[in-house]
Amino acid sequence: MIDFDVVFKQSYERVLGHSTSRKNAFFNDFYDRFIAASPLVAEKFQHIDMHAQQVMLKQSIYYLLNLFSTKKIPETLADIARKHDHQHADVPPELYQLWLECLIETVAVFDPRFDDDVALAWRMVCSQGIAYMIFAYKKSHGGA
Repeated sequence: MIDFDVVFKQSYERVLGHSTSRKNAFFNDFYDRFIAASPLVAEKFQHIDMHAQQVMLKQSIYYLLNLFSTKKIPETLADIARKHDHQHADVPPELYQLWLECLIETVAVFDPRFDDDVALAWRMVCSQGIAYMIFAYKKSHGGA
């Protein structure tokens, strides 16, 4: 049986390590990939401070892991959901799947032990948070 929490944490450590340049390379590659994947994503990031965005992504991954481990939505993730909802950044639900696919593709490049278990662990850890972000978006748009 796979312990997705452990597989994810080990992969995350391999991907980011302790080197600032490696962390920067990972986040730069991810955002290059994500922005190139869709004109809508490129539009959303047109006037964004990418350094601040990278810091937020690193924190967001911790929040997703926290949600996966505890099954409790941290207030910080709720704040991020509000910032991305229909009334604010207006990030539509379809972009979250694209975000995940680009993240997995980036992990595949940076994790020398990348395999199906690693890919599934990243998907499992991120999926609850993505479901929550989509729910919050739809709720802000009058649905649920």
